[in-house]
Amino acid sequence: MQTNHVLAGVIDRLDMEDFPIGSKVKTPSGRIGTVVKHRGAQSRHDLFQRIIIEFDEPLGDSVALQPHLLQLIKTS
Repeated sequence: MQTNHVLAGVIDRLDMEDFPIGSKVKTPSGRIGTVVKHRGAQSRHDLFQRIIIEFDEPLGDSVALQPHLLQLIKTS
C-alpha cells in the first residue's frame, strides 16, 4: 500500500545539503546572495539549521536564514 505523503502530513522541506556552499540563492525579500556557510542548531532551545548568505550589494552584508525560506538559483 502506498502512502500519500501530503495526506499523511509529511512536509517536504529543503535542507542545508540542498544549498551547497558557493551556490546562488534568492531570499524572501528578493535579494540575491551566495551561500558562504552552514550552521546547525545552536542550542537545545534553538533547533533550526541556518544558512549564512552574503550579498553582493552592499558588499559584506549578510544574513542567516532557514533553508525552507530560500530559493536555489544556481549551484556552484
